[in-house]
Amino acid sequence: MRSRFFNRHGSVLFVRNAAASTLSFLFDLLLIWIMIEQTGLDMTIAVAIGFILANAVHYLLARSWVFRGTARGFAAGYLYFLANALLGLVIILAAFALLAEGLGVPYMLARVIASLCAGTVVFVLNATMNFRRL
Repeated sequence: MRSRFFNRHGSVLFVRNAAASTLSFLFDLLLIWIMIEQTGLDMTIAVAIGFILANAVHYLLARSWVFRGTARGFAAGYLYFLANALLGLVIILAAFALLAEGLGVPYMLARVIASLCAGTVVFVLNATMNFRRL
């Protein structure tokens, strides 16, 4: 298992995924900020909506750049990606609620911390089970 992830190919995929995730995440944070600060939407709802929209952008980046060459079809790949993302969303919402609402961590910092946890889990699932590139 270790050799599957800790090699040149795994490192390239991880770095590309980190770049795609960062772009998607910045888009997510912008959406969250707009929804909370400009429209007054509830924080938890804003985090969920931002995540879903940014996830669609992330799938396009993952499919075309991170995991290119996958044999999985576009629609099937998106369904797997979405299932993995929903698990990530559960992790994000639970960690976000604990940090922001339970511990009083500022919402943006709470979202960053929650995302780091979820992002690692989702990358492993997509690299191994969805796109089958590791």
